[in-house]
Amino acid sequence: MTLVVWSDGELISFNQAGLNTAGWPIGSGIFETLKTVDGSAWHLSRHMRRALTSARRSDIAFPSEESIRSAVAAAIAANPFPIGRLRMLFTSEGRFLVTHQEYLEVSEQAKLMIFPDRLESSTMVEKRFPYDHNLSLLDSARNQGFDDGILINERELVAESSIANLAFQIAGQWVTPPLADGILPGVIRALAIERLGIRVRSIEREELKKVDAGLLLSSLKIAQPISHIVGRALPNIEGSEEMRSRIAATAVATSVG
Repeated sequence: MTLVVWSDGELISFNQAGLNTAGWPIGSGIFETLKTVDGSAWHLSRHMRRALTSARRSDIAFPSEESIRSAVAAAIAANPFPIGRLRMLFTSEGRFLVTHQEYLEVSEQAKLMIFPDRLESSTMVEKRFPYDHNLSLLDSARNQGFDDGILINERELVAESSIANLAFQIAGQWVTPPLADGILPGVIRALAIERLGIRVRSIEREELKKVDAGLLLSSLKIAQPISHIVGRALPNIEGSEEMRSRIAATAVATSVG
């Protein structure tokens, strides 16, 4: 199947749109990644609001909601998949592109390392491209036998993984780091806080030794259980699976919009 991209009002090939095989354009800008199921883009309104906030901060041109919804529908229809990864790209030059590619669900539990480099938490975290640094971190973790890693900020506080938010069960309570500790305001993270009572608080690096259960949270993964942090197996995998199930049900129930 030849993939096409919605680009400024027309459907054209990746090559014509100036995208590489992974779907990234040359230059810089902001982006959003959504999961699609049976032709429906999940949590589209929340993603549009986050992108609009970033666009205003960076003075990037932003289309109307109607234009975005029409482009999303056209990209999905042109590249139909039962489960897909939809990416909306807003370039610094004012271009608007939408890609839709097949997404394979992640069923394995994740093993995480701790990245050695420190994250600067004073920097506003946004979904920006080039995305090379994040993908490089992910590759480095995989090359060392892990699935991803944990970023620690300059204050020795847990932030996020290379491509996802984090939630941990510590002393019987589910917690996730605050935005001020250097994390992206993730859509699934927000739902877990709003609907399931996951508490927002800073997590010290040393507390990772006390984690009983954990999850990677993202719009594609939804909630992926963590089995190991570095070499330590988390003791409450059942708790991870239970919370994963609750978050997954919440994601389905709130997906339209």
